[in-house]
Amino acid sequence: MAKQKKRSKAYKPKTVNPNSMNWAFSGTYTLPMDKQKDLVGYVDDAITLLRLGRASRENWNTIANGMNIAEALAYFEIGPNLMSEINAAQDALHAIAMRMIKTGSSTCYASELAAISEGREMYKIQLGLCSQAECGNAVKRVQNLHRSGGMRDMGKIYQAMGTQ
Repeated sequence: MAKQKKRSKAYKPKTVNPNSMNWAFSGTYTLPMDKQKDLVGYVDDAITLLRLGRASRENWNTIANGMNIAEALAYFEIGPNLMSEINAAQDALHAIAMRMIKTGSSTCYASELAAISEGREMYKIQLGLCSQAECGNAVKRVQNLHRSGGMRDMGKIYQAMGTQ
């Protein structure tokens, strides 16, 4: 007969959410407009600095995170037909990052700015279509892919860019 282990902790029940139905329903609603504006606004501010040639690696990272979330939303079938524009924006960001590593400058070509602006528009459209839960799942997917090293080679590029 196997020996039973004594529990070192006393049983402590988890708290119960008194508004569980409201909490569950809130995940099905689309993102509020102010949240959409916030998420797109961060990317817009970073794109403006990129246009001016004054973007830092943090600004570049903000745009890259927006495109990564757009890619994750497409993975969850929210605008999967927009992937070509999102990939073009990510390719442009990759080229800019390589230039930032070599020259230390965040200047970019007009075609790169156009691709990034188009990717930003796709991101804005996706945010208007997704629910709060889907957006949260997309953010978690991006975080998990970053942690596991599955997001292209952007993390390595980001480290090589320096702090500029």
